[in-house]
Amino acid sequence: MKGVIRPMTESEILPREVSLVSGESVMMTLKRRYPSIITSILASFAAFMSWGVGSAISQIIRVPDFGERATYYLYGIAFFVILGLAVVLSIGYFYVRGHLYVLTNRRIILYRKFVTISIREVAYKEITDILVNQGPIARILNYGSVTPLSPGVRMPYAAPFPFTRNPQAIFRVSLRDVGQPHRIVGELYKLIRSASAH
Repeated sequence: MKGVIRPMTESEILPREVSLVSGESVMMTLKRRYPSIITSILASFAAFMSWGVGSAISQIIRVPDFGERATYYLYGIAFFVILGLAVVLSIGYFYVRGHLYVLTNRRIILYRKFVTISIREVAYKEITDILVNQGPIARILNYGSVTPLSPGVRMPYAAPFPFTRNPQAIFRVSLRDVGQPHRIVGELYKLIRSASAH
Protein backbone atom coordinates (compact mmCIF):
# COMPACT_ATOMS: atom_id res chain seq x y z
CA MET A 1 0.00 0.00 0.00
CA LYS A 2 1.66 3.17 -1.17
CA GLY A 3 0.53 6.75 -1.06
CA VAL A 4 -2.92 7.95 -0.06
CA ILE A 5 -6.14 6.07 -0.52
CA ARG A 6 -7.75 6.83 -3.87
CA PRO A 7 -10.89 5.41 -5.47
CA MET A 8 -10.14 2.89 -8.22
CA THR A 9 -12.29 1.57 -11.02
CA GLU A 10 -13.68 -1.96 -10.68
CA SER A 11 -11.93 -3.11 -13.85
CA GLU A 12 -8.50 -2.10 -12.48
CA ILE A 13 -8.17 -4.69 -9.76
CA LEU A 14 -11.21 -6.86 -9.08
CA PRO A 15 -11.47 -10.51 -10.09
CA ARG A 16 -14.60 -11.33 -12.07
CA GLU A 17 -16.10 -13.19 -9.07
CA VAL A 18 -16.22 -9.97 -7.01
CA SER A 19 -18.78 -7.33 -7.95
CA LEU A 20 -19.60 -3.97 -6.43
CA VAL A 21 -23.04 -2.61 -5.63
CA SER A 22 -24.36 0.70 -6.90
CA GLY A 23 -22.46 3.65 -5.43
CA GLU A 24 -19.64 1.48 -4.12
CA SER A 25 -16.02 2.21 -5.05
CA VAL A 26 -12.73 0.52 -4.26
CA MET A 27 -10.57 2.59 -1.91
CA MET A 28 -7.58 0.22 -1.74
CA THR A 29 -6.53 -3.36 -2.27
CA LEU A 30 -4.11 -5.37 -0.14
CA LYS A 31 -2.15 -8.53 -0.84
CA ARG A 32 -0.77 -11.11 1.53
CA ARG A 33 3.01 -10.90 1.98
CA TYR A 34 5.02 -13.89 0.76
CA PRO A 35 7.66 -13.73 3.58
CA SER A 36 4.91 -14.66 6.04
CA ILE A 37 4.28 -18.02 4.43
CA ILE A 38 8.02 -18.67 4.05
CA THR A 39 8.59 -18.32 7.79
CA SER A 40 5.67 -20.67 8.52
CA ILE A 41 6.90 -23.24 6.00
CA LEU A 42 10.49 -23.10 7.25
CA ALA A 43 9.39 -23.49 10.88
CA SER A 44 7.25 -26.53 10.00
CA PHE A 45 10.01 -27.91 7.80
CA ALA A 46 12.60 -27.56 10.59
CA ALA A 47 10.31 -29.45 12.98
CA PHE A 48 9.77 -32.20 10.41
CA MET A 49 13.50 -32.42 9.66
CA SER A 50 14.46 -32.74 13.31
CA TRP A 51 12.21 -35.80 13.52
CA GLY A 52 12.95 -37.16 10.02
CA VAL A 53 16.74 -36.90 10.14
CA GLY A 54 16.90 -38.73 13.45
CA SER A 55 14.78 -41.57 12.06
CA ALA A 56 16.82 -41.74 8.84
CA ILE A 57 20.13 -41.87 10.69
CA SER A 58 18.91 -44.66 12.95
CA GLN A 59 17.92 -46.66 9.84
CA ILE A 60 21.24 -45.98 8.07
CA ILE A 61 23.27 -47.19 11.06
CA ARG A 62 21.51 -50.54 10.91
CA VAL A 63 22.52 -51.11 7.28
CA PRO A 64 25.48 -53.46 6.67
CA ASP A 65 28.58 -51.77 5.19
CA PHE A 66 27.53 -48.48 6.77
CA GLY A 67 30.76 -46.71 5.75
CA GLU A 68 30.29 -47.36 2.03
CA ARG A 69 26.58 -46.71 1.82
CA ALA A 70 26.31 -43.73 4.14
CA THR A 71 27.34 -41.27 1.43
CA TYR A 72 24.69 -42.53 -0.98
CA TYR A 73 21.99 -42.39 1.67
CA LEU A 74 22.97 -38.86 2.71
CA TYR A 75 22.94 -37.66 -0.91
CA GLY A 76 19.52 -39.23 -1.37
CA ILE A 77 18.18 -37.61 1.79
CA ALA A 78 19.59 -34.20 0.78
CA PHE A 79 18.03 -34.48 -2.70
CA PHE A 80 14.55 -35.28 -1.37
CA VAL A 81 14.81 -32.58 1.30
CA ILE A 82 15.67 -29.91 -1.30
CA LEU A 83 13.03 -31.19 -3.73
CA GLY A 84 10.36 -31.25 -1.01
CA LEU A 85 11.22 -27.76 0.18
CA ALA A 86 11.11 -26.40 -3.40
CA VAL A 87 7.68 -27.95 -4.00
CA VAL A 88 6.25 -26.66 -0.72
CA LEU A 89 7.62 -23.14 -1.28
CA SER A 90 6.18 -23.11 -4.80
CA ILE A 91 2.75 -24.17 -3.55
CA GLY A 92 3.00 -21.54 -0.80
CA TYR A 93 3.79 -18.87 -3.38
CA PHE A 94 0.62 -19.57 -5.38
CA TYR A 95 -1.41 -19.85 -2.16
CA VAL A 96 -0.30 -16.38 -1.05
CA ARG A 97 -0.88 -14.90 -4.51
CA GLY A 98 -4.47 -16.11 -4.36
CA HIS A 99 -5.31 -13.74 -1.48
CA LEU A 100 -6.81 -10.34 -2.25
CA TYR A 101 -8.33 -7.97 0.30
CA VAL A 102 -10.55 -5.26 -1.19
CA LEU A 103 -11.49 -2.25 0.94
CA THR A 104 -14.37 -0.29 -0.56
CA ASN A 105 -16.18 2.74 0.80
CA ARG A 106 -18.78 0.37 2.33
CA ARG A 107 -17.19 -2.95 3.25
CA ILE A 108 -14.16 -5.26 3.35
CA ILE A 109 -14.15 -8.09 0.81
CA LEU A 110 -11.80 -11.03 1.33
CA TYR A 111 -11.12 -13.04 -1.83
CA ARG A 112 -9.09 -16.25 -1.86
CA LYS A 113 -8.43 -18.35 -4.94
CA PHE A 114 -6.46 -21.53 -4.39
CA VAL A 115 -7.95 -24.75 -5.73
CA THR A 116 -11.36 -23.39 -4.65
CA ILE A 117 -12.62 -19.81 -4.50
CA SER A 118 -13.72 -18.27 -1.20
CA ILE A 119 -15.28 -14.82 -0.78
CA ARG A 120 -16.20 -13.28 2.57
CA GLU A 121 -17.17 -9.75 3.48
CA VAL A 122 -17.96 -7.53 6.42
CA ALA A 123 -19.65 -4.13 6.36
CA TYR A 124 -17.92 -1.26 8.18
CA LYS A 125 -21.08 -0.55 10.21
CA GLU A 126 -20.78 -4.05 11.74
CA ILE A 127 -17.18 -3.61 12.95
CA THR A 128 -16.82 -2.95 16.67
CA ASP A 129 -13.08 -3.43 17.16
CA ILE A 130 -9.88 -4.13 15.21
CA LEU A 131 -7.04 -6.40 16.37
CA VAL A 132 -3.46 -6.37 15.10
CA ASN A 133 -1.25 -9.43 15.50
CA GLN A 134 2.51 -9.41 14.78
CA GLY A 135 5.12 -11.99 15.69
CA PRO A 136 8.82 -11.19 16.13
CA ILE A 137 9.72 -11.78 12.47
CA ALA A 138 6.60 -9.92 11.32
CA ARG A 139 7.66 -6.86 13.36
CA ILE A 140 11.10 -6.89 11.73
CA LEU A 141 9.66 -7.25 8.20
CA ASN A 142 6.73 -4.89 8.93
CA TYR A 143 3.78 -7.14 8.20
CA GLY A 144 1.00 -8.57 10.34
CA SER A 145 -2.62 -9.66 10.51
CA VAL A 146 -5.42 -7.11 10.90
CA THR A 147 -8.66 -8.61 12.22
CA PRO A 148 -11.91 -6.59 12.29
CA LEU A 149 -14.38 -7.91 14.87
CA SER A 150 -18.16 -7.66 14.80
CA PRO A 151 -20.85 -9.17 17.05
CA GLY A 152 -22.95 -12.01 15.66
CA VAL A 153 -22.24 -14.65 13.06
CA ARG A 154 -24.58 -16.45 10.69
CA MET A 155 -24.88 -20.11 11.62
CA PRO A 156 -27.17 -23.07 10.71
CA TYR A 157 -30.31 -23.35 12.77
CA ALA A 158 -33.39 -25.55 12.96
CA ALA A 159 -36.18 -25.31 10.37
CA PRO A 160 -38.08 -23.26 9.35
CA PHE A 161 -35.31 -20.69 9.92
CA PRO A 162 -32.25 -21.53 7.76
CA PHE A 163 -29.98 -19.08 9.59
CA THR A 164 -30.01 -17.16 12.82
CA ARG A 165 -27.67 -14.73 14.53
CA ASN A 166 -25.86 -15.77 17.69
CA PRO A 167 -25.34 -12.52 19.68
CA GLN A 168 -22.61 -14.15 21.78
CA ALA A 169 -20.43 -15.00 18.76
CA ILE A 170 -17.66 -12.84 17.33
CA PHE A 171 -17.42 -12.67 13.57
CA ARG A 172 -13.73 -12.75 12.67
CA VAL A 173 -12.44 -11.84 9.25
CA SER A 174 -8.69 -11.49 9.06
CA LEU A 175 -6.52 -9.55 6.62
CA ARG A 176 -3.66 -11.96 7.08
CA ASP A 177 0.00 -10.99 6.73
CA VAL A 178 -0.45 -7.59 5.10
CA GLY A 179 2.28 -4.93 4.98
CA GLN A 180 2.23 -1.92 7.33
CA PRO A 181 -0.60 -3.28 9.51
CA HIS A 182 -0.76 -0.30 11.89
CA ARG A 183 -1.15 2.10 9.00
CA ILE A 184 -3.92 -0.10 7.57
CA VAL A 185 -5.74 0.04 10.93
CA GLY A 186 -5.65 3.85 10.78
CA GLU A 187 -7.06 3.82 7.25
CA LEU A 188 -9.73 1.32 8.28
CA TYR A 189 -10.91 3.56 11.10
CA LYS A 190 -11.20 6.44 8.61
CA LEU A 191 -13.33 4.28 6.33
CA ILE A 192 -15.48 3.14 9.29
CA ARG A 193 -16.09 6.76 10.39
CA SER A 194 -16.86 7.80 6.82
CA ALA A 195 -19.34 4.92 6.38
CA SER A 196 -21.03 5.75 9.72
CA ALA A 197 -21.48 9.38 8.69
CA HIS A 198 -23.58 8.42 5.65
